[in-house]
Amino acid sequence: MASQLVYFGPKPLQALNAKMRHGFDEDYNSEQFLSSLANNFYIYFDDKRHNANGLPLLDAEKRLPAHAKTYQPIVDWKVMKERQKTIAAAVVLCLNLGVDPPDVMKTYPCAKLEAWCDPGAYTDTKKAIEAIGKSLQAQYETLSLRTRYKQSLDPCVEEVKRLCNTLRRLAKDERILFHYNGHGVPQPTASGEIWVFNRGYTQYIPISLYDLQTWLGAPVVFVYDCNSAGNIVHNFKKFVQKRIDDDNEGNHDESAPSPTLAYLDLLQLAACRSHEILPMSPALPADLFTCCLTCPIDISLKWFIMQLPLKDSYYLLLPRNSSGSVIVPGKLTDRRTPLGELNWIFTAITDTIAWTSLSRPIFKRLFRQDLMVAALFRNFLLAKRIMPHLNCNPVSDPPLPESVRHHPMWDSWDLAIDQVFAQLIKNNTASSDSDSLPTTGGSFSGPSASTAGSNASLEQSRPPAASSASASATASAAALPQALSNYQHSTFFEQQLTAFEIWLKYSGASTKDPPDQLPIVLQVLLSQVHRLRALILLSKFLDLGPWAVYLSLSIGIFPYVLKLLQSPAQELKPVLIFIWARIMAIDYKSTQQELCKDKGYNYFYLILNTTPQNQIGAPGAPGGAAVNWNALPANNVLVNDDHKAMSAFILTLFIKDFKNGQRLCFSIELVTNCLRFIATSENPLLRQWCCLLLSQLWLKYPDGKWIIYKDGYLSKFLELVNDPIPEVRTSIILALTTFLTEPLEGPSDLPQKPSRGSQMSASTSMNTSSTNSTVMSGQRQNGPPISINSDLRKDELKQQDSKFANVILKLLGDGSTIVRKEIVFFINRFIKVYEKFFLVVAFNQLEEEIVLIDNPNNLQEFRKKSPAYGSIFSSVWKALLILSEDPHLEVKELAETLIDGVMVKLRMSELGDLVQEMQDCLLSKSSTNISDSFQASPIVSRQPMSLQNKNGMNGHNRSNSNGNGVANGTHSGAHQSPLRNAASSGTLNRSSPGKEDNSDASSITSKLKSLGIASIFKSFQIDEDNEIKKFTRILNQGTIPSQYGAEYKPRTPRYVARNLDVEPDLPDSSGFFEYSCEYFQEPQMSKSEADEPGSKEYVRRLWRRNRNEQTIQETQPQKKIAIRGDWNRELSVLSNKTQPKLLRFMQFEKMLVCTDEKDTVSVWDWEKKNMVTKFSNGNPFGTKITDLKFLNEDDLPLVMTGTSDGVIKIYKNFHCEGYDDDKPVQLVTAWRALTDLLLTSRISGLVSDWQQSRGSLLVSGDVKIIRVWDAPRELCIADIPARSSSSITNITSDQVAGNIFVAGFEDGTIRVYDRRLDTRESMVKVWQGGRNGTKNMGRGAIRNVHMQRGGFRELVSTSADGYINLWDIRNSDPVVSFNSPERNIRAADVHEHAPIITTGSKSVNIWTTAGDVVATLKNPHDTYLTNRTSNYISSIAFHPHQMMIATNYIQDGHINVYSCTDIVSEY
Repeated sequence: MASQLVYFGPKPLQALNAKMRHGFDEDYNSEQFLSSLANNFYIYFDDKRHNANGLPLLDAEKRLPAHAKTYQPIVDWKVMKERQKTIAAAVVLCLNLGVDPPDVMKTYPCAKLEAWCDPGAYTDTKKAIEAIGKSLQAQYETLSLRTRYKQSLDPCVEEVKRLCNTLRRLAKDERILFHYNGHGVPQPTASGEIWVFNRGYTQYIPISLYDLQTWLGAPVVFVYDCNSAGNIVHNFKKFVQKRIDDDNEGNHDESAPSPTLAYLDLLQLAACRSHEILPMSPALPADLFTCCLTCPIDISLKWFIMQLPLKDSYYLLLPRNSSGSVIVPGKLTDRRTPLGELNWIFTAITDTIAWTSLSRPIFKRLFRQDLMVAALFRNFLLAKRIMPHLNCNPVSDPPLPESVRHHPMWDSWDLAIDQVFAQLIKNNTASSDSDSLPTTGGSFSGPSASTAGSNASLEQSRPPAASSASASATASAAALPQALSNYQHSTFFEQQLTAFEIWLKYSGASTKDPPDQLPIVLQVLLSQVHRLRALILLSKFLDLGPWAVYLSLSIGIFPYVLKLLQSPAQELKPVLIFIWARIMAIDYKSTQQELCKDKGYNYFYLILNTTPQNQIGAPGAPGGAAVNWNALPANNVLVNDDHKAMSAFILTLFIKDFKNGQRLCFSIELVTNCLRFIATSENPLLRQWCCLLLSQLWLKYPDGKWIIYKDGYLSKFLELVNDPIPEVRTSIILALTTFLTEPLEGPSDLPQKPSRGSQMSASTSMNTSSTNSTVMSGQRQNGPPISINSDLRKDELKQQDSKFANVILKLLGDGSTIVRKEIVFFINRFIKVYEKFFLVVAFNQLEEEIVLIDNPNNLQEFRKKSPAYGSIFSSVWKALLILSEDPHLEVKELAETLIDGVMVKLRMSELGDLVQEMQDCLLSKSSTNISDSFQASPIVSRQPMSLQNKNGMNGHNRSNSNGNGVANGTHSGAHQSPLRNAASSGTLNRSSPGKEDNSDASSITSKLKSLGIASIFKSFQIDEDNEIKKFTRILNQGTIPSQYGAEYKPRTPRYVARNLDVEPDLPDSSGFFEYSCEYFQEPQMSKSEADEPGSKEYVRRLWRRNRNEQTIQETQPQKKIAIRGDWNRELSVLSNKTQPKLLRFMQFEKMLVCTDEKDTVSVWDWEKKNMVTKFSNGNPFGTKITDLKFLNEDDLPLVMTGTSDGVIKIYKNFHCEGYDDDKPVQLVTAWRALTDLLLTSRISGLVSDWQQSRGSLLVSGDVKIIRVWDAPRELCIADIPARSSSSITNITSDQVAGNIFVAGFEDGTIRVYDRRLDTRESMVKVWQGGRNGTKNMGRGAIRNVHMQRGGFRELVSTSADGYINLWDIRNSDPVVSFNSPERNIRAADVHEHAPIITTGSKSVNIWTTAGDVVATLKNPHDTYLTNRTSNYISSIAFHPHQMMIATNYIQDGHINVYSCTDIVSEY
């Protein structure tokens, strides 16, 4: 085989370098360094501010399928306003003891207990019914003690009517309970009548339900305990409908005490359906339905035993009283006792059954608005469970689903009872002495009233008074401690919390369905034992998103967490802060008043102001009188900066649009601490929310502004404006915007109330206020009446506005789009405050444009006479003009809208006609059509806005971004003024705008801006049209001339097109505040979707990682093939149509990206040979794309373009992965990385090097510096002097550590820089040709200088005069040097890993790093007839991993992709 090898060149290949260059092997081979390199990979420009563009989700977007499930808003969650009370109750008993009704045949034996009383135990029926009435009232009192009960025992019609009328007068608009026991009268009629007696008890008298409705009015809750009770329910609804129909016909019932619509809120509970008979089992009470509603625990115990086969054996061991009822010791209202715990469990279980079975509105109406109604309906669920076993089906209105009967939670209830019984049997000997059950009625606070009830232990043989539930509390309690001594509490709540925890772990985030355990978690908050665990689980649930917060609020969580703010418990602080942050994030307005009560806001105020020296920050903490907080050790405080950030967020929303809250929170202490956190905290979230808190503290609060200014806090704040985090910088600008003078504030707007005091007294009062927790406006109102000081204050504060503007203008070159966007809104507010000044400045700018065109020599003279030139208003206006040329689409459109708004007002002023003439003059003198697209666009004539449709109204309408709908301040139809025109300064804007869409082409603003660049071109004697024509004469017919803006222009995320039908006007805010609030609506505890194993994004990321590793493993062995293989055998040609200028292969995607000579970016799939996408970069006319880089290539890549006007743009979704087909290319960010580019003979434009390992972008070009931009901070962190007067043509750097970088210059020199040194000393080495310079080094411009990422880290330079050098930064001379045979190099590249270099002029050679030519690539389009110039190479690029190379020749629209194939075959 050896004899078949063919050597290229006259001699065998020279030995290749086998050592790591530059000494990197010593620095970078440590285990620690390599492991950190392998494990730490940062993704840049993928933060939320980039993906959302700093904009909040609009309400319309939240309703889209993609977001609807996450939000699921429940607007009416708050029940405070709608809460009602049942303040009166009618207990109507129609028993007629001793006389059975004629229509029911009773069994023998038969149920005889009424309200747990045996009528047969009384000698007198009158005493018996009184005892029953008293006992029933006592049972109801366990549900609600505050209700006033009126008994009506065996009444006649007149008594019922009188009772009903009395109760309605007493209740007014509140609810009445009407309880009807009809055991002693015939069953209700089919036509809807109930029976009572005549005065002599000789007849049954019917009462029409219609009359009963009229007497009682509404709202009412009815309880019917009688046979065929369903008849009443059905007919009752018919009569309500009749009232509504009569009303609609104009026949209103004048005698009805309530409005007709109020009758729709009537609630009914009936013991059985129509034609059903009540159960008569002697083992159960006769009024079983009533007992279920009022004594659910007693009935549950009795029913549980009745259903068990061991009732006559094992369960006989239960302790019982003399009547045979089981004794469960304890009190209903004491959850530490067995009876109280059972009652608590029953409440939780019935709440859960209702929550999971009913619709949300019904649940809220029945279980959250009235404590009595909630208790009755909860207990009604027990009746629905038990009574169908006795052939009796309770009914209600509104009806409850039959599924509540068989709900699985009933099994938990049976288990809870059985657990108590097991302990009672075990302790029977200890509790055998007790023969009665002490119970007391009551309810515990909160939205869920306790279900309480008497137990069945009441002795039937006791005297009447002792038979009532209230009297049973006097029973012997001596045995109670004995019975409870070794009582083990139920595990019910622990088990339910565990179930909730499992649901959260495995189901919560994915399903977004309500968990069954949520009502139980609410109940557990009542228990101190489980409270912390319940709160932690609740916070995890709220973390799932707004839908979870809404659900929790709708179930009634709010009163609980509000009450807990009074708790001094340190361990609850972190979790309570988190919960409150989630609540405030979705609905702060509904909570503001509540936080004022009992100073709930103080909880967060104190946490924010807590320091190691001062535990609570200020006296007056909730519960501070009872607990010595200062005595608590410092290590007990569990609050960190994250919690302080949440507290700042809560306080910010507490005072937002809430004057009372603003005055309550305002204090010097709070301001001082906020400034301290902004200056010193390492937590960006805390710094951001301290800024936003300050912005709300002084918003529309002149006294607060004055004190902050006078005490020097404002100047401290201004020093913090250069924060490293973009969100914090934006927040500072927003805070300064709110500090600006109010637009409508003038001497006439002064508040006509006592002054807060003179300058000195106000300042003093606020200085001394640091000893108080808050400084309220009311505390400082005892001052002299309004004096001249108020006007002086206003003037002094107004002077601060210009200081703000000067500070803000320094941020104009910020790399973050959200910062620049906020600057536009600062200027917007500034213009509104000083509108008349800006009209003068805008008019002056028009004059300056005319002077610039007519006679540029007179410009300085004109400026001297100008009243506006040199003023802060002129500077702000020019800053706005610069922003109207911003590379970021949204910032540009916002600035244009603002300029347009000023120009419209200028046209409406008295100078309107003159302004029109000036604008026409400017347009008429525009001799050069700068943009290709402008040629087809007629100049807009003078037409009113109504006729001009969308001419010139290009921009972005942000009116909806703050939820206000139509933009503020739009003019009415009467002001259909001609369209605004704006001229931008040619000295400031060196470029005209790119074409956004058709409307942009006809924008007068854009046309006028074009004059600026026209004048510059003329001053440099550049005639673009003529030069292009000369160039096209020699063009090959094969290429199609490219055009600016010919392709799709990528939009920014959440882009909303400007409404062209309204006059230009910006909203007051940018939406950044609402965007910042969204952070607290997003999951923070759980992993992100991409980090959650099993998620789609996780699997995709894993697939990409495996693909990347596989690509590297497959391509590493190909290094040898690159030297011995055949490079001409495999060739594929991509037909790009237009002339490519830059070619770049992606590392892992099978993509090749190329740019043309103007602004088009094309993405090719080199394997399939098809174009994936094509888009326009949007750089202005006369500029071109000069650099192309890829970011985040290990994951979802971004493409970065650099243009000759110094602008960097970064795009996503430019490549196709199958599942991203529907996502258009989007502009992630854009900024002007270089300003003041020099005009040179050979334009380098912008050149850059991206360091993925450090997130740094090195940028240079036709400038005297190398600028270092930091991606996470989006700031320029260093300007390193290039130390050369020549332009930089290339930058390369060490991609591993990123400290060393190398620049190649137009004059042929190469300089090495070290970022670790001071910027003035960064240049550590110069390689320069010439007589006394470096050996073997030419003087031609450096075509390429590149340091390999892999391999032996070769540093290769190629110069225009044919020199190819390999360098070691430790040496003064090249380690290898050789020349191109043609003595001319037009393009060159170095493989990232393989030891090969390519150079091209007419031919393309591939060299080894030792200087041997291993291949010469053929031009596939080189034919005899080809134009001579087309033989020259235009661009060339290696694939970073594969042995592939792409070439393109001048005036050739084809991209040639060569692949190296091995010529050695192994057998």
